[in-house]
Amino acid sequence: MTPVEFTPEAIEAASKDAVLPYRDFLRSGEPYASIARHNPWTKVPSARSELEWGKGWYYDTTVARKHPDWRDLSPPRPTRDMEQLRRDFHAWGYCLIADALSVEQCARLRERVVDQAAAERDLGVAYLSPAQQHVWSLINKGEVFRLCLELDPEAVQGGQMVERLIDEFTGPGWQHYSFLSNISYPGCYPQGLHRDQSFPAPYDLGGAPALVNIVYYLQDVDEVNGGTLVIPGSHRSNGTGGETYGALPRPVNLEAPAGTIMLMDGRTLHAGAVNRSDRLRYILTNSVVRPWVRQQEAFLLSVRPEVLAKASDKLLYRLGYSAHSSNSMVEGYGYFGSGRAGDPNGAIVHARQAMDRGEYTWMAELSRGQSTAADVIGLGLARIQRENEPARAESYAAAVSKITSL
Repeated sequence: MTPVEFTPEAIEAASKDAVLPYRDFLRSGEPYASIARHNPWTKVPSARSELEWGKGWYYDTTVARKHPDWRDLSPPRPTRDMEQLRRDFHAWGYCLIADALSVEQCARLRERVVDQAAAERDLGVAYLSPAQQHVWSLINKGEVFRLCLELDPEAVQGGQMVERLIDEFTGPGWQHYSFLSNISYPGCYPQGLHRDQSFPAPYDLGGAPALVNIVYYLQDVDEVNGGTLVIPGSHRSNGTGGETYGALPRPVNLEAPAGTIMLMDGRTLHAGAVNRSDRLRYILTNSVVRPWVRQQEAFLLSVRPEVLAKASDKLLYRLGYSAHSSNSMVEGYGYFGSGRAGDPNGAIVHARQAMDRGEYTWMAELSRGQSTAADVIGLGLARIQRENEPARAESYAAAVSKITSL
């Protein structure tokens, strides 16, 4: 008989007026509660209301060199000087890499995303919000996008610099969180100011960022066509008494020429700006994260088989196809993995490819008295173990024999 303490009625009674030491923290709403409390000008306009200009709202701003609060403080400008890029990222929460895309590379990316976005709108499958159209799963929508995720110099001439800086900012071993196009249309509403590294909220991770954005500017951006709104330095908390933020400085519109790549600390407050021009504004955003962060895009499910077949070991790792004992195992496969790119003991891409071919059968119930080797010979796990798991060597058979004898 089940003890009475485990019944729903008893659990409910024992929870009435209980002391819950974590409730206030978990319900704190940080960091956004303190932003709103100390900075009422950050209120996001309703999509049903008219945008108001000249009243000090966060979206009513200009570029840093024109802004009275920022023009003398020298926030980041595009540069190829790596030391300056490092200083800018640490001090301001972002840096701007000049000419990271060549003119030809920028045009190729823009042409592909313009055509893809238009087709998705025409066919009724586009993702639209009051602020932007989002084109998701770019990795599947053109070879040039796969090359971008590889940071291949063929597609991104500054790719090796980007890769080195990301390694320094997050530590090596980072993975892709998402890769999409953000397209602001004329008259769009602004996004609310936010952190992309909001997944741990209300926990406020200190030290280095767990997320960094790689933002590709495919055209000149400014305060007219909606350069990204950003509050320089907001990657650092300035609140007291458990609050993330106190009073904040005003945001600026990012100003950068086509071909610039912005690297942004995931804790930096930013937003999609209002596009006050008569043309669509295109950028690409590739967010990368520490490998313990759950990815925004489920790359394990969504990447086309044809794209997987071309992916390097480096890209497979960064898409999440390298398992080890603490994450991403498939029926245990990956337990022997090191978590490093190219390690066959954790290359769960083999499981995904077998599933794509319809050749993966999952292990079900086995019984020592009734199951035989013939029952497992066709299982997906058994096949992958035989073909791709070097750690399953003679020493493994000896270990099994020893345990079985007990």
